[in-house]
Amino acid sequence: MKKYYFLFFIISFLSTDISASGFQINEHGSRAMGLAGAFTGLANDPSAIYFNPAGITQLTGTHILGGATLILPSSSFRGPTPSISESKLESQIFNPIHLYVTQQISENLFLGLGVGNNYGLGTKWNEDWVGRFMAVETEIRTFFFNAVASYKIMDKVSIGFGYVLAYGDVLIGKKLNLSPFDAESYLSLEGTGYGAGFTAGIFVNPIKPLSFGLSYRSQVKIDFEGDATPSDYPTQFEGKLPNGTIAAPLTTPDNLTFGIAIKPLKEFTLTADYQFVGWSSYDKLEVQFKDYVDSKTGELLVSASERNYENSFIARIGAEYTLDKSISVRGGFLYDKNPVADERLDPTLPDADRLGFNIGGSYNFNKNFTLGAAYLLLRFDERKITNSLENYSGIEGSVSPMNGVYNSIAHLLSLTVAYNF
Repeated sequence: MKKYYFLFFIISFLSTDISASGFQINEHGSRAMGLAGAFTGLANDPSAIYFNPAGITQLTGTHILGGATLILPSSSFRGPTPSISESKLESQIFNPIHLYVTQQISENLFLGLGVGNNYGLGTKWNEDWVGRFMAVETEIRTFFFNAVASYKIMDKVSIGFGYVLAYGDVLIGKKLNLSPFDAESYLSLEGTGYGAGFTAGIFVNPIKPLSFGLSYRSQVKIDFEGDATPSDYPTQFEGKLPNGTIAAPLTTPDNLTFGIAIKPLKEFTLTADYQFVGWSSYDKLEVQFKDYVDSKTGELLVSASERNYENSFIARIGAEYTLDKSISVRGGFLYDKNPVADERLDPTLPDADRLGFNIGGSYNFNKNFTLGAAYLLLRFDERKITNSLENYSGIEGSVSPMNGVYNSIAHLLSLTVAYNF
């Protein structure tokens, strides 16, 4: 048995969950979701705090928007090659929230506060499935608190800037193979962390039928600390399995988005966004053990492993049609390029390039109160892995290759209430 296998994999498992494309949540309001998230160049409701803070200068008075999105993911794995046995994720429902408030301070100055779950979700496999030594249960939640200020620097141009405070918690579970003994153990980890960053944007409305925006969300470094707890192991392993306090810094990617909105008819609006996601910031994983001393060096163990994620992008288009003063309908389409190379894909997050098909609508009960809903079908490309790294954890012989075929799909339903004073 190799001690580094267990030690290294604790935080390897933690960070893989958070930093894959599938855990970035871009659904922060039913209207934007109905437009496939192509909202940066329109940005005319309080969810602009997330999509483009400069856009809140379009919101006179006081505006409140809040709601939640139900996410129902499913995934299966056939393998490992040459086996064609199928394993499926257990059913789970996630419900990220969105809550945003804007206030006009003067003719040119506007302020906004908001909270949303920018990263999250999870996976849960059966404890006896073939990949249990890589992943059994993973769940990550983050709360991003935003405070923004936007200013009209001229009649057609606004700028916005905001401070972001992030909190995250994680729950991890996996099996340990106690080879060469015919035994297994379960390892669980719970951790929390905090980080900070900023957001900025510009909104330009040169002529009435045309507007465009540019927004930026910075990297956020979250310093996770947690406890590793082994269980269900034979008595001879008492005190020999990984445990105690561990820490790891995680940097979320920065996002740069350009968007445009065109209104060829009074009742009809077209939108488009291109979102760059800087996943290359996740080039390695570094783990610091606060209670474990390396017997060779006499110092606290620090382990590192290459991840080498690639920058990715999301392309979006949307359309909105106002039937009358009360009812609006929307539709959209997105393409999301995943950042994970085949050899580094694992069942912690069976990610893939994906297509999204969106529909939505809203009903204005009066000039102040609006109820909106949206649905997104997220279809992942089938992903066939033939070159999975044998040493995924960085320790020779620790993990068998997980070559095989992944198939995934997700259904998302959003409900949002908006009120204007």
